[in-house]
Amino acid sequence: MAATTSRSLLVLRLAAALSSLIGLVQAGLGFSGLSKILAAPGDNEAGAMFIDPHGILAYTNFLVMVVAAIAALVWFRKGGSRGLMMHAFGMVVIFLVQIGLGQGKVLWVHVVIGVLAVLGSIALAVLAYRKSGGTA
Repeated sequence: MAATTSRSLLVLRLAAALSSLIGLVQAGLGFSGLSKILAAPGDNEAGAMFIDPHGILAYTNFLVMVVAAIAALVWFRKGGSRGLMMHAFGMVVIFLVQIGLGQGKVLWVHVVIGVLAVLGSIALAVLAYRKSGGTA
């Protein structure tokens, strides 16, 4: 990383990487809980020990992505990438929709969009780390 890397780009990179890590942990918890739910269809408590932390991480991931989006906006205003900023704000919307789908127990739509959200977070982190330093 260059010595002239913009602080906002650095925050964007770190937040996107953290979001990717949280998303991977969430996916593991979600699929573990899903396997318990599918194994015991009549049990309302099945998978709760995995799903509850999965939900807590969802709110954490949403907040981390809000930080990433704000950092992307600041970096964009300093001459950074518009596409990266839009990607970050799009991920905020996707995470917000995901929280709503999870709360509404729309299971399969939540699972499919969740996998896409994890891939989007990883893509944002990769794109952020590929960008040059920008202005300090």
